[in-house]
Parts: sequence; C-alpha cells; structure tokens
Amino acid sequence: MTVREPRLFTVLGFGSTHRALSAEQLLKDLGIDVVPVPAPKTLGTGLCGIALRLEPAEVDRALELLGRADLEPTASASFEDV
Repeated sequence: MTVREPRLFTVLGFGSTHRALSAEQLLKDLGIDVVPVPAPKTLGTGLCGIALRLEPAEVDRALELLGRADLEPTASASFEDV
C-alpha cells in the first residue's frame, strides 16, 4: 500500500447550491479541474453544503472567471488533504 502525502488545496464555499453547481460547471467548461466536496464547517455559516476543491495554482484564474460570471464564492480557505 502506498502512503499518499498530504497536499495543499483551496476550497471555495458558496451561499447557495445553485451558485456552487453553476460555478463548478463554468470552471470545468473552462478547463479548471474542480472537485465538489462537502463544505467544511471552518468556512463559516451561511453556506450551502457544497464547496469546490481546486489546486492552489488555479485559484487566481478561477476567482477571475467566477467574478466575470458574477459567481464569486462567499468564503475560501486552504487545507491539506490527500
């Protein structure tokens, strides 16, 4: 069994499921690899249950694209995960 090393990821949280799913589809369509994950409680309250996990190197581009589409996340944080 191979041990996987923890890596840094960024998680974006949204105020509604509709916005999270729209953001996911937009980013995937534009070539950014995102993974829907349960929204971590550490992102705060007032978020839907879906967050998007992406590589830190893609965050600036993702935020720019989401801003252009009026789909800015409500919260974001960095986490280590495998």
